[in-house]
Amino acid sequence: MGQFFDEIPEFLVSWVLQQKLFWVGTAPLGQEGHVNVSPKGGAGTFHVVDSKRVWYEDKSGSGVETIAHLRENGRITVLFNAFEGPPRIVRLFGTGTVYEFATPEYDASIPISSRKPGSRAVIMIDVHKVGTSCGYGVPFFDYRAERTRLDEMAAQKESVDNVCPTTTPHPETLTDDIDTSPNLPEDGLKLYWSQNNIKSIDGLPALLMAFKSARRFNDHPEIEALVKAKQGGGDANEVSKGKGKGLLSSPPLPSTSSVMMLMLVVLAFGTGVSAIIEKISRVCQVQEGLP
Repeated sequence: MGQFFDEIPEFLVSWVLQQKLFWVGTAPLGQEGHVNVSPKGGAGTFHVVDSKRVWYEDKSGSGVETIAHLRENGRITVLFNAFEGPPRIVRLFGTGTVYEFATPEYDASIPISSRKPGSRAVIMIDVHKVGTSCGYGVPFFDYRAERTRLDEMAAQKESVDNVCPTTTPHPETLTDDIDTSPNLPEDGLKLYWSQNNIKSIDGLPALLMAFKSARRFNDHPEIEALVKAKQGGGDANEVSKGKGKGLLSSPPLPSTSSVMMLMLVVLAFGTGVSAIIEKISRVCQVQEGLP
């Protein structure tokens, strides 16, 4: 039989933190807007502050519905259910607030050393009601492992931003009055945010500031070690300890001779000369340490 509580009971806290997966549900106010349910996972991304407040670290993705809906109306429900052991469903009903990457509130919640690859925001939720029910309709599932592809892709994009920093002066720590739009490096995470995460599918504003920060992303040696081990090159343990050349933090740049050879080929064939030469020039500037 279902039960309701005004706050998170103590006996549920440890159970919630053990779950490998949870869902968040949000919706816009408009009748024609799309209701959204998003699965969330990743070890160490969900946190319980106290019996009335929780938060989770929101990783980058192609969608940004939750952030957009919270900016408009704040309503959110977080759902957990048991895939092993006794059946249980828990819903946390609350009001959510978005704190984007590089804002003071984000920094206060996530130490730079523990930030996950692709982390774009903290979703802080003030809980006003908790519901529990049996969950007998949920089948058993065995947990195998975390997927690593998202972390690998995000870490690679972050490394691009770190090697080729933004060229428009703007602060590391963001406030609401920042309105500049920096020039962002191609294939970087901040450019991805600016192209894919600024509006919901209904056109509601989502990320507003994260891509404008000049802050350098933290390195992820554990992801570097994983990628290097998959590629079969070098000692993954050395990379994970921060020794040797970082695979993701320092992508190789072409030599001057190879750049000149490419330029000659382009000139010989005469296709897209101006656009390609402009890209070559940018590569040379980065290689020589020019602004």
